[in-house]
Amino acid sequence: MSHHVRRVVSRILTASNLGALHGEKPAHATLFGDSFGEFSEFGASTRPTEAYGPQKKWDVIVVDDKRTVNAMATPGVVVVFTGILPVCRDEEGLAAVLAHEIGHVVARHTAERISSQTVWFGVAAILQLLSVDYFITQNLTTFLLELPNSRMQEREADLIGLRLMSKACYNPGAAPAMFERLGQLEKSVMSRKAFEFAQTHPASENRVKVRSVRLENLLRNADT
Repeated sequence: MSHHVRRVVSRILTASNLGALHGEKPAHATLFGDSFGEFSEFGASTRPTEAYGPQKKWDVIVVDDKRTVNAMATPGVVVVFTGILPVCRDEEGLAAVLAHEIGHVVARHTAERISSQTVWFGVAAILQLLSVDYFITQNLTTFLLELPNSRMQEREADLIGLRLMSKACYNPGAAPAMFERLGQLEKSVMSRKAFEFAQTHPASENRVKVRSVRLENLLRNADT
């Protein structure tokens, strides 16, 4: 199981020259190119950084927890809970998930969140000085700043993930199918439908539609 996950992560990293797993040789930049300039519009660096680059070493941690349907990535570490593997079904489904999580690293979303928190705290402080109720202040900063920013980052990681999959020679068409299955799982465990504006992630059904459109654009650009 760990070998399966490591193989997918290694393929995504080396195809875009984002680094290599410990114990593996880094990819040669002239063979694969890089993603530094390609995603600069999403906050990605145009040159190697401490987060990713040809010499960056990565670890993969597989957590044997079948009840947790999740995966995540930070600079240098990819974590996968075994509960998400049945939803992925196959290697391409897993690649869709991992490319999305690595996309967060490429876009430097963790650093962006830390910077954004300064803005949110500043807005909250101003509202407090204006004698706005604390509960109202918290809701304003959460629903008007924090959650919309989180959903925007998820959409950016969706787009980056499709491109990372494509560069690793995985079928990007597996991504909409994967997140459609995830959406069906969400519906089965939720007693009622949650409003998207109150969530950190866009609704899975909406992400499937957006991914399908982006996939069409990706394939169209590849043909031209």
